[in-house]
Amino acid sequence: MKFLFALIFILAMSLPAAAENTTRKGPLRPRMYMPTEEYADTFRLASAELSPDSVVIASYDKPLRSMRETFFVTNRHRDVSLVSITLRLTYRRHDDGSMLHSRTVTVSHPVPPGETRQLYATSWDRQYNYYYHATRIRPRSSLAVAYDVEITPLSALFER
Repeated sequence: MKFLFALIFILAMSLPAAAENTTRKGPLRPRMYMPTEEYADTFRLASAELSPDSVVIASYDKPLRSMRETFFVTNRHRDVSLVSITLRLTYRRHDDGSMLHSRTVTVSHPVPPGETRQLYATSWDRQYNYYYHATRIRPRSSLAVAYDVEITPLSALFER
């Protein structure tokens, strides 16, 4: 009798269960911003419309073993809050200026009118081989490579 229950248990456990597929089908697509009545006070400025006076990006930093790249964003508008900003970051070697990498990131964080916030993006350096040349934390490794970064604002989302 125990043998029969053991056999039934083993057979029940060996039957394949219905697989539940949890992965997304097809390629990922970015969501496009569609204004609705709910967001009637929200507007986006493209790079051609962004004046140097509207948003200021300063004090970039990325130490050698950091997973984050930090920078300060100042909203110079008087009456609108910055909701998110899309930036183009281009990385070049500090010693010879050759291009290492280029990417576009969108950072969503509210910046009230006339204020500054420290924002961050996940680092492009997955192997921790590179550091920003002006970082305060100097690497001990002689194999670490210093780089410069050029940050260009592509678009910004503001809210009244």
